[in-house]
Amino acid sequence: MISRIASFHNYSSVANDMNRQQVKVAENQEQLASGKRLLTAGDDPVSSIYIQNFDQQTTQIEQSLKSITLARNRLDNEETVITEVESMLDEAKRKSMLMVNGSLSDDDRVAHKQDMQGLFDNFMNLVNAKDESGNFIFAGTQYSKQPFFRDNGGNVTYAGDSYQRMAKVAPAVDVPVNDPGDKLFMEVDNPYGDYQPDYALQSGSLLLLSQAQNTNNADQSSYRVEFSSTSAGTSYQLFQNGSVVSTAQYDPNKGIEWGTLKIDVEGEIEDGDAIDLTRQDKVNIFDSFRRSIELSDSSVSDASATAELHQTAAELSEGFKHINRARSEVGTRLQTLDRQEDMHEDFKIVMSQARGTLEDLDYATAVIELNENMMALQASQQAFAKTKDLNLFNYI
Repeated sequence: MISRIASFHNYSSVANDMNRQQVKVAENQEQLASGKRLLTAGDDPVSSIYIQNFDQQTTQIEQSLKSITLARNRLDNEETVITEVESMLDEAKRKSMLMVNGSLSDDDRVAHKQDMQGLFDNFMNLVNAKDESGNFIFAGTQYSKQPFFRDNGGNVTYAGDSYQRMAKVAPAVDVPVNDPGDKLFMEVDNPYGDYQPDYALQSGSLLLLSQAQNTNNADQSSYRVEFSSTSAGTSYQLFQNGSVVSTAQYDPNKGIEWGTLKIDVEGEIEDGDAIDLTRQDKVNIFDSFRRSIELSDSSVSDASATAELHQTAAELSEGFKHINRARSEVGTRLQTLDRQEDMHEDFKIVMSQARGTLEDLDYATAVIELNENMMALQASQQAFAKTKDLNLFNYI
């Protein structure tokens, strides 16, 4: 009985040893085939945890790179449209200045009006442009809605919102991928300061407003300046909400000052000239287009219309500068995307190298280990062959 137990024990021990060697050889062969040192988490639990972290970070980077590609496409589309808008505003400004020219005939004015109308139509098409996905570029976050509508009178309304869509290009980095249309086209800095002028000039007058500023933001009063000629020169009366608040001789070097209000004018003043001032620190490019077209029908001898044409030209010029700054901002965002993309690519290389030190196979070491395990397997197989042939009857 004791001999039977000892023989079975020897048989099992040799068979198990042979199986273990077969498993090792199979693992060596799989490592060499895959080029990976770690085939399961049990091969090296600590390294496996680090590799899982690397995989998660790589997934996040890939998602960020996709966001960067999408954001770049949207910003490229916006930059293209804004460049065209810049060109149109510059052309509209020059057309407005040409209409100021008193030597133009009525036919010339009609031609310029038609040109301005064509520019306005093209401008409306641009501000309602779509990106490659069919989304309106300048509608804010309401990208499925057309942002701008023009009525029969040329007045334009905005149907979008004032928010920006953001692209997350890194865990702590969000980049705007659009600009709302109201901020771009309807909130341009007033080139005259804090007030919008309305002229009532005498024939032959060349009076123009240079600046009208009020440091008291709470003062929303309307003002009116009336000029008159006296034996001592030119005097003025300043009205606040219809009441006279100041009367004095006009000094071109000093301008008109009253409390927190300061008004500067330029050009030749005629007796009876007047300027009404309404508080308005932002102007609307669409209104500037519309008024420029309407004023083209006025007589070249109409001093008030000529002054207002100067005004629309100044507003269109300020609109050009405003859009140019917006294009520069888009360029800055594109540079941010480029830098962030380079950082992601560099980090992917660093992680790949770090992962390789943990996961990649050392082929020389693996081949040596395979040969050793194969030799051990052969020895186990030979031992098993001899063990299984052991039998007491062989010795009887």
